[in-house]
Amino acid sequence: MLESVPTDPAAAEGTAQRMQPAQAAPPTVAPELDPSWRAGRKLTEARQQLGLSIAEIADRIRVRREFLEALEEMNIKVLPGKAYALAFLRSYARVLGLDEKAIVEQFQDESALTREDATRPIRDPKSRPHPERPWMVAAAVLVLAGGFVGWRALQHEEARPAAPVEQPATVAPQPAQTASASADAPQRVVEIRALTASWLEARGPDGTVFLSRILNVGDVYRPDPSPGWTLHARDGGAFEVFINGQSAGLLGIAGSPVLGRKIDDIQPTVQAQNAAPRS
Repeated sequence: MLESVPTDPAAAEGTAQRMQPAQAAPPTVAPELDPSWRAGRKLTEARQQLGLSIAEIADRIRVRREFLEALEEMNIKVLPGKAYALAFLRSYARVLGLDEKAIVEQFQDESALTREDATRPIRDPKSRPHPERPWMVAAAVLVLAGGFVGWRALQHEEARPAAPVEQPATVAPQPAQTASASADAPQRVVEIRALTASWLEARGPDGTVFLSRILNVGDVYRPDPSPGWTLHARDGGAFEVFINGQSAGLLGIAGSPVLGRKIDDIQPTVQAQNAAPRS
């Protein structure tokens, strides 16, 4: 019988260690794996090469089948927390004959599993949530300040005397544009610039991973700006986003992970729009 998973992350590590298998001898022949594969695929390929099913592994190391499937699919939302995920991963790697340390480090780099359990319960049901999330107050202040600045700028523009309208220079369409695209519709260029060395992942609308690696300081990644693309990062403060050359601010909150931020929802900040040169 599987042990129940406690909700208190403080006891997670101890319970996860007790859930380790009593005897999980590694295979005599190590599986042949491609180093370029992601951690989840390495688990799947190694298991299949050994001729084992998910159910057999689950019974051998006493870990629920859905957790093993989540490890292979690298779906950290299904896992009960960081301590359990790493404990399950080590047990899984050991029974498959894989390098435990290497697979754990790769899994953490590729899944942003470096934070504590995000489902930590509130100990006092009467406690108010806003002291634990001061960034929400700061974000609200920034939104109000941005709206005020935009309103003042609009008033200033309306008060100015009318001036002759100059036709802006047209921008030649890129080869990737279709013939049916409107000639006066500007192309949206999105750039993600690394401020510090950190992990970044970009996924298409169907979940396909187009980028999943660590960007060094100064590296710039230009994802497809089409609707449905999402960005994932270990540290939201490690990257700055630019839309058509104008800053849209940090990708997320410094020190916190970013999971599934939609690229088509990112817009330049009010300050960057006001600072743009007039034609």
